[in-house]
Amino acid sequence: MDSFKAILVTEQNDQVSYDLQNVSVNDLSEGEVLIKVAYSSINYKDMLAVQKNGGVIRNYPMIPGIDLSGTIVHTTDNRFVEGQQVIVTGFAMGMSHTGGFSEYARVPADWIVHLPNNLTLKEAMIFGTAGFTAALSIMALQEN
Repeated sequence: MDSFKAILVTEQNDQVSYDLQNVSVNDLSEGEVLIKVAYSSINYKDMLAVQKNGGVIRNYPMIPGIDLSGTIVHTTDNRFVEGQQVIVTGFAMGMSHTGGFSEYARVPADWIVHLPNNLTLKEAMIFGTAGFTAALSIMALQEN
């Protein structure tokens, strides 16, 4: 894979802009696992990421997207294998670590969750980070 598409947010002359760009694996943040992204949801933080003074992106250029679902294409961590379907939500994705609005993402292995058996990659991102957060909130209310 020489290059692939990603939304890239840049800042120049105090102006923030974004566009679909060709990038390479070398443009991605560090991590032990390379994932072929299938889906990423759109969150409020993602909207803020493309705004001047949005307060989300720490360094430019940045690929936004605070979550993703996809298939592992390379890993150096023995907890995972190529071909495995996974999800990543939160952490520094799309803020200080390149995120899910890309055809590929490289992430630390500790951020990855195996895709639950009863979900598809698409369904996982239909719920996305916002749905996961809402479910945790409901669980906390029920427990209290």
